[in-house]
Order: sequence, then structure tokens, then C-alpha cells
Amino acid sequence: MCSGAHVLEFLRYLDQFGKTKVHNQTCPFFGFPNPPAPCPCPLRQAWGSLDALIGRLRAAYEEHGGRPEGNPFGAKAVRIYLREVRDFQAKARGVSYEKKRKRPKPKVTATPQSAAAAEAAAAGSSAG
Repeated sequence: MCSGAHVLEFLRYLDQFGKTKVHNQTCPFFGFPNPPAPCPCPLRQAWGSLDALIGRLRAAYEEHGGRPEGNPFGAKAVRIYLREVRDFQAKARGVSYEKKRKRPKPKVTATPQSAAAAEAAAAGSSAG
């Protein structure tokens, strides 16, 4: 049976194949989103990639008959790990991962030309 510990081990294994530069706290570019020079900091998996992967695996587990309360991809330890990765990468790059607010959809207003065309079309269809 797979557990949250196995999922964490898998996520740490995946980290070595990452393509995102994550600065160490001792790096002079720590906190800079676009450093001016190269540095020896490791390439890691981006938080967004890990979060999306875990989301897809969590959904697949439940779609194939797994119980949500027994889902190893939704374990508390996995959620905490992802939160820590997100927070550290945000500090390392100087980027905040605040939740984006949904903007209200702009109201569609009829232009005078389109309103006149709609009235003409309505008059033409009711005349017949």
C-alpha cells in the first residue's frame, strides 16, 4: 500500500530532474527573481509543477475507486511539503504566490449600431 511517506520520497526523487533555479539562503542572489549573473545553486522542480502533478494523481486515485480519506496524494504530510516548497521558492526568487482574485466579467453593452441592426432584424422577421 502506498502512503504519504512514499509520495514524499517520490517528490524528493523528482526534484533532481528540475529545471527551475532555486537560490540557497547563502546565495548573493537569494530573493532576486532575475539574477544578473550565474550561480551554483541547484535546479529544482518548480512548485507549480509538483502541485499540478499531485492534483492529477489525487484525482486519478479517486477516479479508480480509491477512498478520498485513504488517498496518499492528499495526505497532510504531502500538503505541508508542498506548502513549504512554495514558500521557500517564493522567498528564494522574491516572488509571492498569493491567491489571485477573480475579476468580475466586464458587462457587455450594445453599441448604437448593433442595437439598430437588432431592431431592424426584429422588425423584418415580424413583418412576414
